[in-house]
Amino acid sequence: VYAVRARIEGEKAWRDGVANFGRTPTTGLRDPLLESHIFDFSGDIYGKRLEVQLVAYLRPEHKFPSLDAMVEQMHRDAAQAKEILARSA
Repeated sequence: VYAVRARIEGEKAWRDGVANFGRTPTTGLRDPLLESHIFDFSGDIYGKRLEVQLVAYLRPEHKFPSLDAMVEQMHRDAAQAKEILARSA
């Protein structure tokens, strides 16, 4: 899991976010992929390219005992990423 900055195809601005690179063991193993969440963004960007900068490593990927536990950790990851990105602006 990483604190990231992302730029959407066609835009100049970089946006803060958090990302996971891995096989998503809690929801079912699959080929590795990068899943990125851009903070405070609600647009539809499916089909567009996303350039992602890995700013800081937060933690390794692991399997959670439940989806609720995973979501709780995702909130902690997002808060940590926001703190790191605010300091590195």
